Amino acid sequence: MQLVKDLAYKTLDVLTLGSGINRNIGGEDIRFPARWSRYYENGYEPETFRFFRENVKKGDTVLDIGGHIGLFAVVTARLVGDKGKVFSFEPTPFTRRVLEQVVAINDCSDIVEVRAEAVSSRRGETVFFDTGDSISNANSLVRTERSKSEIPVKLISVDEFAKERNLKVDCLKIDVEGAELDVLVGARNTLLAQRPVARLGLHPPFILQNGQTLDDIWRILSEYKLNIIFDGKPVEKEWFCSQAELFDVNLLPS
Repeated sequence: MQLVKDLAYKTLDVLTLGSGINRNIGGEDIRFPARWSRYYENGYEPETFRFFRENVKKGDTVLDIGGHIGLFAVVTARLVGDKGKVFSFEPTPFTRRVLEQVVAINDCSDIVEVRAEAVSSRRGETVFFDTGDSISNANSLVRTERSKSEIPVKLISVDEFAKERNLKVDCLKIDVEGAELDVLVGARNTLLAQRPVARLGLHPPFILQNGQTLDDIWRILSEYKLNIIFDGKPVEKEWFCSQAELFDVNLLPS
């Protein structure tokens, strides 16, 4: 059965001359390699699409932390245009190759720079935990019950990367499966001095497995004077810290 599927995907790639299969997701026409063209549902993360459309403009610089296969790298690349830049960080080698394909077939290679580092609180080297599933969106710096193998990776922080590249960062997308606090710690100077907006995915079970809590994250976001918005409304600490399942918030400078 798998051989039949592989042959079908290869045939589709040949028939489309390697230009991928077009999908409309969140109102955006985006092309994906045939094998991965059904990965996203049409109504995937509408609030994330809305956040980028409302907050990212031509000429902006976006850090896409947790690039996966490039959906939001392409979306933000179109928003920032030729004078903007998107840096998409994806440590998993196989997933990163798919990300590079998606960026290329959507004509965004001049805008999107794909990076292999894992973003954390500091520069260094560590292991990245892979679930073993193809293009898994649950690979992480945090070991979980789904982790099957370890990938050696280099670490970089937002502050170090921005300083080295002399970047004015306008927007961050942070989706790092439990390593959220470490990314935020390493983005201190950028968030305080440059005041970018951010879309932050929070994974409470993985955060706990990383020895951290939502209370720790609330504390640092408050220190950075960021308004925490969920479903269009500011949230209270009690609600934020009581969440047990994945949720996403917008971070807007006060």
